[in-house]
Amino acid sequence: MVGNNREFICLSYDLIGNGYIQRLSFVVLIYLSCFFITQVGASIHEYQNQSFFRRSNSFFFHGGSEGLYASKLHVDPNQMPSPEENHLNGKSFIRFESITFRRTKESAEKKNDMQQKTGLVEAIIVEVKDREKIGGSYLHSAAICCTPDLSKEGSCNVGEVIIHQDPNYPYSPQRIQTFFEGKNEETAMVVQTIEINRTGMYYLYFMFCDPELTGTTISGRTVWRNPGGYLPGKMAPLMTFFRLMSLAYLGLGLVWFLWSVQYWKDIIQLQYHITVVIGLGMCEMALWYFEYANFNATGSRPMGITIWAVTFTAVKKTVSRLLLLVVSMGYGVVRPTLGRVIFKVLLLGLTYFVFSEALGLVENLGNINDLTGKARLFLVLPVSLLDACFIIWIFSALSKTLEKLQIRRSMAKFALYRRFTNTLAISVLLSIAWVGYELYFNAADPLSELWQRAWIIPAFWNLLAFVLLVVICSLWAPSNNPTRYAYSEETGDELEEEGISLNSSSVALAGESAAKLERKERRASNADLFRLGEELEEDKRE
Repeated sequence: MVGNNREFICLSYDLIGNGYIQRLSFVVLIYLSCFFITQVGASIHEYQNQSFFRRSNSFFFHGGSEGLYASKLHVDPNQMPSPEENHLNGKSFIRFESITFRRTKESAEKKNDMQQKTGLVEAIIVEVKDREKIGGSYLHSAAICCTPDLSKEGSCNVGEVIIHQDPNYPYSPQRIQTFFEGKNEETAMVVQTIEINRTGMYYLYFMFCDPELTGTTISGRTVWRNPGGYLPGKMAPLMTFFRLMSLAYLGLGLVWFLWSVQYWKDIIQLQYHITVVIGLGMCEMALWYFEYANFNATGSRPMGITIWAVTFTAVKKTVSRLLLLVVSMGYGVVRPTLGRVIFKVLLLGLTYFVFSEALGLVENLGNINDLTGKARLFLVLPVSLLDACFIIWIFSALSKTLEKLQIRRSMAKFALYRRFTNTLAISVLLSIAWVGYELYFNAADPLSELWQRAWIIPAFWNLLAFVLLVVICSLWAPSNNPTRYAYSEETGDELEEEGISLNSSSVALAGESAAKLERKERRASNADLFRLGEELEEDKRE
């Protein structure tokens, strides 16, 4: 999922500094859930015979976490919603559908068939800012479930999760209880809808305290919805962003097309490559927008559109980097071909595409759990290293290209490449600064409390790529004078720069030749006159 991956850092000082040591166990549980989360890439979270994990004196399963906006309309808890119904607009809720718990046969056999309540499983919905309300008192800091000693104090009931309810706001945390009956191995949770009345990051946990329920599994699904649709709160702004970026690429493509039509006789190979990148960017943004719009309408990510969007993103990123590299090498400007180095360029591009595609699929199709976290880390490192290789190679090639242009005294091309180099340098500096900010953002917000601003992180990279493409389009825009960057006309440019000296030399040589010819003609005419005079004198003598 774009922008929906979290690498949380467990920071215990956040609790110590606020004096909440007594609830450390439950908060550590929340942090651990960052690594054991089984959230499918959708607002419909499905569970398939999944197990509970032990923490302190409790057993928990993380059912999901999302940023939810407050409901604008009242939710009828007995009304069964469906994605197609318009009456859901403006409502925000978490709905439990077909949730079943199944305990082991050994655990069920230990119970009395005549008993009505032989096991308790609780669903706990808690806003992240209220996480300190879960857990034992100061003297029993390790307890999440109520103990007999705490029960004597009257603060909780034995076998239940300890919740310190705020009388001014009793909606968080919320507790929903489901009991096993007799020797039944399975029990179903009542279908119900929990309305969200306050904007925040919400976590859902299924928990039990009875050790005899060890081995219990959960199946079913929960539906999470925001007032504007099923898209998670931290992703909702990206749908608008992708729509605007699609229009931006469409506008850039239209301007580039009009330019190309106007000067179609003077189009060079490099400008065809720029056209391809613009087309890929247009398709990429449009696919992401339709993917998010479908997600928002149905609650599930359409796998086909998502795969196409990821693929177009990987192709565009690869082609864009290859374009920057070959331009930096002076392809079409100081060299007509890349020679044997083309194989190294294509190998680097192919490797980058493979890892970028794999990373995109893991981020947008895989479950966010411990395995995919490791897989993502395994894929992020190669992509980062390959990006570093591109940057080093690009600036090294730019240095050589600028040196060649300076030696040849091609000042127009030299100025063009200087502006291109400055643009790339600024983009690299901005990228490094943004990576630092992203690391700070993730470290300072391990529980996604700043989820409403998280969309800015992925949006920046798309915006930076678009701005860089606009600069390249302006530098290499089609014109009726392509000789300023085309290799095929480079000799003509150099002749034009030397035209004055060549023309003056030709005029001088022509003048000298004319003078010599005139002197020869004068000498010839004088000799003829002298011979004619001698012949006349001889005739007189005769």
